[in-house]
Amino acid sequence: MIMPGYIKYQLKSYIRSLTFIPPITLFGAWIIIFYTYSGVPILSSYAVTCISLYLIMTWVAMSVFSLEENGEKDLLIVQLKSKRLYLYGKWFVCFLFAFVMGMSAIVYPLTFSIFKEDIQMLQLGVVIYGHLVSAIFGILLGSFFSIIKKDSKRFAWLSSMFVIAVSLAGEGIAEKLSIFKWILLPFPPITQVIIHFTDDALYGIAMDFWMDAMWIVVYIILAFILTIRLFIKKE
Repeated sequence: MIMPGYIKYQLKSYIRSLTFIPPITLFGAWIIIFYTYSGVPILSSYAVTCISLYLIMTWVAMSVFSLEENGEKDLLIVQLKSKRLYLYGKWFVCFLFAFVMGMSAIVYPLTFSIFKEDIQMLQLGVVIYGHLVSAIFGILLGSFFSIIKKDSKRFAWLSSMFVIAVSLAGEGIAEKLSIFKWILLPFPPITQVIIHFTDDALYGIAMDFWMDAMWIVVYIILAFILTIRLFIKKE
C-alpha cells in the first residue's frame, strides 16, 4: 500500500525535522496561559483559540510543505504515480496535527472547569465547527503560498501573514468602506466564523449563521480545487 506508507514517511519526516516543535509548543503554552484564570466566558474564549489555530495551522502547513527539496519531491511523486496523492498525503499530516491541537483547545478548559457556566450542546457544536473551519483555513493558506512561492520561503511567509491580517480585519474594513466587501471575497472568511461566537445567555442559531456556513463550505471547496489545480500545474 503506497499511500499509507507515504503518509507514515511524511509523519516521520516531519517529526524528525523538529519543525513541529515551535508551533505546537507555542500553541500549547498559549492555551495554558490564556486559561490561567477560571470563570471566563465560553464562546468568546473559544473565538480566540479559533484564531490561534488559524495562525498555527498556517505555520504547520508551510513547514510540512517545505520538508522535501525538489529532487526528493519529484522522486516521491514518481513513486506515488500521482501528484494528487502527494498533495493529499501532505494535507493528511496537517489535518492530523490540526485534530490534536483543536481537540486540546476544546477539551482543556472543559476538563479543568475554566468556564463560568456549563457549556450547552449547541454551543459545543458551534465550537467544534469553528475550530474545524479555522484549521482548514490555515491549512489551505499555508499550502497555497507554499506552492505558489516555493522558491521564496520568506515571501511565502510574508504573503500568508498579510492574508491572515486582512482576513481578520476584513469585517471592520468592509464596514468602513463597502467597496472593499467584494475585494475581500478571495480572503478566508474567518470573521464569518467567529462573529457567531457570542456569549448570550440564551444562545441560538439564526438564519445568518447558516448563510455564512454555506458560503464557508463553498469557499473551502473552491479553495481546495484551486490549490489542487495550481499544484498539478506548477509541479
